Order: sequence, then C-alpha cells, then structure tokens
Amino acid sequence: MPKILVLDGLSDEGVEIFRNAGFEVDVRPPQKPAELKAILAGYDGLVVRSATTVTAEAMEGATGLKVIGRAGAGTDNIDKDAATAAGVIVMNTPGGNTISTCEHTFALMLSLCRNVAPAHQSMQEGRWDRKKFMGAELFGKTLGIVGVGRIGGALAKRAQAFEMKVIAFDPIMTELKAEALGVELVGLEELYARSDFISIHAPKTEKTTNLIGAVQFKMMKRECRIVNCARGGIVNEVELAEALKDRVIAGAALDVYTSEPFENNPFIGLDNIVMTPHLAASTDEAQLTVARDIALQMVDYLATGAIVNAVNVPSLDPETFRVLQPFLFLAERLGEFQSRYVGGAPDSIEIEYLGELGVSDTYSITSALLQGYLAPLVETVNMVSAPAQIKARGIECVEKRSAADSDYAFEIGVTLVVDGTRHTVKGTLFHGNDPRICSIDGMRVDARPVGHMLICINEDVPQILGRVCTTIGEAGVNIANLTLGREARGGQALTVINLDQALDEGVLKQVQSIPHVLRATQVRLPEAQESRTQ
Repeated sequence: MPKILVLDGLSDEGVEIFRNAGFEVDVRPPQKPAELKAILAGYDGLVVRSATTVTAEAMEGATGLKVIGRAGAGTDNIDKDAATAAGVIVMNTPGGNTISTCEHTFALMLSLCRNVAPAHQSMQEGRWDRKKFMGAELFGKTLGIVGVGRIGGALAKRAQAFEMKVIAFDPIMTELKAEALGVELVGLEELYARSDFISIHAPKTEKTTNLIGAVQFKMMKRECRIVNCARGGIVNEVELAEALKDRVIAGAALDVYTSEPFENNPFIGLDNIVMTPHLAASTDEAQLTVARDIALQMVDYLATGAIVNAVNVPSLDPETFRVLQPFLFLAERLGEFQSRYVGGAPDSIEIEYLGELGVSDTYSITSALLQGYLAPLVETVNMVSAPAQIKARGIECVEKRSAADSDYAFEIGVTLVVDGTRHTVKGTLFHGNDPRICSIDGMRVDARPVGHMLICINEDVPQILGRVCTTIGEAGVNIANLTLGREARGGQALTVINLDQALDEGVLKQVQSIPHVLRATQVRLPEAQESRTQ
C-alpha cells in the first residue's frame, strides 16, 4: 500500500482521492528541511504547496520516495536536480491557478488605480476623504504584458473586455499567435514607453532577474502603474521604492517578493503601492483544482507507472529510456545550441532525421530537442511539456525523415526559420554515444556540444585563426578543442572553439573586431555529464 505525506494544507478533496485509491495518507503542517528529513523516510509520495522547501538534505535517507507532487505550478521550492539524482519524479499542476492569478492581477490593478486600500482605511478611521482619492480608469488605457504564457494570455483576453489596448513582449511568441490573442507584439523599450499599466507574467531566470529597475522606470510614463504577480525580483524592489517615492511612476502593486515572508520591506509608508502576501493562487477554486489534479497524477503514477506533468523526467519506461538516452542527449544539445546561437523568435522549427537511426519512434527525441531549445528561455520545461509550450507560443514544429546520403550513419538536423532566414545545425553520434555537431549552416565541422563554445565566422583568408587564438590566449583562456570548416575556398570559413571558461565581453569584442571576422558568438552549454533528459 503506497504511503503519502501531505503538507501545506492540501484541500481535503485531494486527500480523499488518495484514500479512495487505497493509499495510506498522513497530513501534517509545513516542515522545515531538517524536520522533513526526520520524517520523510518510509513514504512513497510527498505533496507540498509553497510553504515547504524540499531540499537535497530533506530527501537524504528517503530511499523509498518515488514522487513529489507540487500542488501548483512553480517548483522553485523543490531541488529538482537532487530529486532526479535520487530517482524521484517531480510533478506539478501548471494550469490549476491560471484563472486565480489572472483575476488577482486585475484585482490589484483596479485597487491601485481606484485607491481602494487607502480609501477603505480612511473610512475605518472615521474619515470621508472623497476628494483625496481621485482615481483612473482602465477603459482606453494601454496594458503592457511581459510574458504571454497561460496567465498572460488569459489577462490579455480579459483586458480586452475592459476595452484596453494590449501590447506584449514575449521573445518566442510568433506574430500569428499574437494576432490570434488580439495583442500587438513590441520590444521591451517600446512597451515601457507606451504602457499605462504593465503586468509581469514572465518566469524568473538570469535574464529576467532585475529586468525592470531605475533605468526602465525613467522610460515609462509618469502615469504608469506596475503589477507583479509572477516572481519576486523581476522588478528591482529597492529601485521601485525610490521610483514610487520620487513619483517617477504613478504606482505599483505586488504579490511576490524576493523573500517570503518579505524582509526589509522598502515600501512601508508609501501611499502609491498595494501589497498582498502571495495570494494570487489562494482561491478555493484554484486550491481545489490543484489538489485534485496532483492527487490523480500521483495515484496514476504509483498505481500504473503513468507520468503526467513531470518536470524532471520524460514519459518513458526504463528500457526504452536506456536505448534512447544517447539520442536524447544529442537532440537536447542541438536544440539548446540553436536557441543560444541563433536567438530571435522563430516562425518554425524543422527537425530532420537523416539516415538510419535504428529508432522507429522519434517523438521522444523531438521532445528532448524542443526541451533543449526552450531551456534558456522559460522557467520550467521538460520532455513532457516542451511540445505543448512550443505550440502555445505559435511556433510550428515540423518533423521529417529522410534517407538522403550522409557522411555518417545518421544525422539529426535542426533548422530555425527566423524572419524568413533559415539557420541549420546538424549532429550525429560517434561510436553510438559521443555527440558531435557535424555542420553549421552547411559548413562541415566536428565540434563537441559541451561547455563554453566560441563560434567564429570569417572570410576565408590567411592568419585569421592565428589572430583569434592569440587573442584568446592573451586573455588567459585555455582552448580545449578546435574545429574548422568552410563553404568553399575563398568564401566564408567557420571555426568552433571549445574553451575552459567564457570570454569576458571585452575579449569577445576584440575577437569580433579582428579584420575579416564577420561574426563571433559565445554559446554556453551544460558540461558533458549534465543532461536535462535524465
């Protein structure tokens, strides 16, 4: 009989699903990592919301643990790498709180522009300050949405019901998808300049941390108001507080913070901000949905082995996974290489399997490739969710098999079509388990898709390679591997260099300024032993 530990106040309906399936269930309050470590041994499944952090330490000794279920979308509070290493599947419920978060965003916008909180407080204190709380309407205003996933898309639809003009920034959303949603895709700076309201619905990544700060506030209208129900730290809190004090912008509403509970709150005493303690998903309906969904998913997995909404493993049985692992690894690296090397918002991703792979079903390989492509761009992606995330962003994915002649037993080709321009990379496996990039935009190479890579395109004239390598060496950076290719004598040449560490921006600019160098780009891939498909 599977045994489940339920923490963080999961709705009773979820607990009953486990019990009706014949599972033993223990319900406890939120636990600190050391406390969780002391009690987790002996359980097959663990259910948490956001109040408990599941660390590597907490999982030590829980050798029977098979699955961790997050009743909600975000899995930041679960050490997924440690879970994977321990053979523990991590599942979430990505769509369960879409409506509640969207509606909370509107609640904050309306409260902010109509001064609901301070007006209520003045009434509580026996005052009638009607003239003091002059507000602003949503009608006719421009709403800028940063990140148009499930929640951002739902927000766009509802904003149109308020007759707002909706503009949006999403680096991988296509014009076709934006048109279907009725939103105008713009760059970030244009969004900052045109918006009367800005709502954040992007994942927190290295690129989005402190995405909006003092520089960006100065680009905005003085009447602009910002709402963040995504993740704390996307908007720089200290610089936001200064902008509110100086009336650089009109107001802000926050539901998420860099620390929760929020410490050293710089907004206390300001009259142009509304704050709530991470309530966006806190509705009866949302909590019922995520509790039911996570319980059903975990019951299915523990009873039948079916995997739904896993964030750290693919939906594959062990033997098939073992056979496919080298292909999955190669595909993931090719996808991530293209994402980092080409950039831009592609209209389509074309995946071509050339030669004889020895594999009839390539769905999992394609999923791994799409996972690699999305990994630098979104907060959470895996082989299960990657195809749906690509489709949701309006990117067409085309897969085809070809018996075309190749210098190798097989090749996997990945072509991104960006603004009508095609960018192709192909890869293969040496000896069945050694992944290599074998061509980039038609130029043959033999490059290992690992670690720090410098891709240099130049005119095919003498001394260029020596100058590039000298610049790298003088910067104290060691070259681990180097491979050359060219399209034709006297045309363009390609050099791929594996480095022991990244070049800093100054050194990269030196390389880019070498005569006859047309383009020099750095790409950072995981190290050889790292794979997101494991």
